[in-house]
Amino acid sequence: MPNKRNLKDYGFLVLKGMGMGAADVVPGVSGGTIAFIVGIYEELIDSIKSINGTTLKQLFTGKIAAFWKGINANFLLSIVGGIGISIFSLAKIITYLLVYHPILVWSFFFGLVLASTWFVSKDIKQWNWKTILSDRFLYHRGDSRRDSE
Repeated sequence: MPNKRNLKDYGFLVLKGMGMGAADVVPGVSGGTIAFIVGIYEELIDSIKSINGTTLKQLFTGKIAAFWKGINANFLLSIVGGIGISIFSLAKIITYLLVYHPILVWSFFFGLVLASTWFVSKDIKQWNWKTILSDRFLYHRGDSRRDSE
């Protein structure tokens, strides 16, 4: 989690969230794939995981600032805001494009998914049958852990 972000950084996070929302509108394409491609996947997972008993206790005992910082809420709010903007504004456009230009839409999102597999493969230190099976299993589960034996 970066220490200090400025307004421009949060604007880019909203745009990344909008990309995730656009992907979520297309059946079979995951917003998580977009998060991975644009480089926010790990921070997103870590921020979501930080919503736990400790941070919820902070919220319910009135320690709002500690809760907000503890869950990386500025980041989450930017991403969720972008997803919401995208779903409400792009859903009709993407639905229209899926009906009238399906090959172009599916090609675009297939390219994004294909690109994400290239990014994942760069992280693997040694290829063997266990690595291939575990990577495919974990990637399709949306898990950020990788078997790099």
